[in-house]
Amino acid sequence: MKVLAIIDSFKGTITSKELGKITKEQLAKRFIACDFFSISDGGDGFLECIEPLIAAIKVKCQIYDPLFREIETYYLKDANDCAYIEMALASGINLLQTNELNPYQTSTYGTGQLIKKALSNGAKKIVVGIGGSATNDGGAGMLEALGVKFFRGSEMLTKMNCQKLDLITDIDITDFLRMISGKEIVILNDVKNPLLGINGATYVFSPQKGSRTEDLVIIEAKMQHYARICLQIFGVDNSCFPGAGAAGGLGFAFKTFFKAAFHQGINYILDLMDFDNLITDYDYIITGEGKIDQQSLFGKVVFAITKRALDKKVIVVCAVNELTDKQIADSKITKVYSIVPSLATAKESLHSPQKYYSLLCDNINVK
Repeated sequence: MKVLAIIDSFKGTITSKELGKITKEQLAKRFIACDFFSISDGGDGFLECIEPLIAAIKVKCQIYDPLFREIETYYLKDANDCAYIEMALASGINLLQTNELNPYQTSTYGTGQLIKKALSNGAKKIVVGIGGSATNDGGAGMLEALGVKFFRGSEMLTKMNCQKLDLITDIDITDFLRMISGKEIVILNDVKNPLLGINGATYVFSPQKGSRTEDLVIIEAKMQHYARICLQIFGVDNSCFPGAGAAGGLGFAFKTFFKAAFHQGINYILDLMDFDNLITDYDYIITGEGKIDQQSLFGKVVFAITKRALDKKVIVVCAVNELTDKQIADSKITKVYSIVPSLATAKESLHSPQKYYSLLCDNINVK
């Protein structure tokens, strides 16, 4: 009996790598052979996931976090002058305390700094994993760091964030275009939301980033204004592009300003690890994420792994399971194991995630 653990992070509690190690250790106590790989959809943990799969070096950088405070982070660069960037390491929600979340003020400026440093260091191709952002600025902060100039009349706006989007009257992209000329930009993400509307960046994602109900109409209006100005500049409306709403509208900026190529993050990474050949040696695959719900069955890590698992038995682990028995039966999932409520309350699970995930592993039946 041989098991492969390939589990997405339980957001904000346990990383993908930690989940794999705990699974391997707990199954070993029952003499069950288990290997593990870190996994990501391009959001949190993207670089940790791909680092063992590519021959690359870490390049450390001093940049700004979402509130313009200096931090140290890194990107990866391979021998082919390709840079790999995880926007969550620059503009991610995990960089802020709960009381610091504020979609008006947070900015993707640090992500732009990472891209600029990679370009200055000779990168000809840049792969950016987007997801887990603390921002709702439509990528304006990132663009500013890369030389895009935003104006209100004759005044140049600086430290761009959501608060300033409706002040923009003109955009100068001259320096920006010079900087990215001849460079290939690839975006990894699993979000298909548009920029605007009830399914867009603001209404779906900004409440997780500190928006109150009364803020939503205001923030949406700012984003609408921004999209109109971009339409005037570029003559094309990408606000409805599937993925434009990813990472607080960062997807919109990449599509509109960079004309970037978009790929589903999870399948890009599974291809990188040669997943389809890798699984031939295993009887069971254990996958999962913090919360399993209907979204998990549409393009996220669990769905992609289950879809590509062929005849393998797939076990799903999670903290919270919101799937119905019918949804599980209709999928290729063999069994779902959840921490809440059988082993702990949600509060207990968040307080001691490693403890309760270890207990969960003791219940996994792979015989």
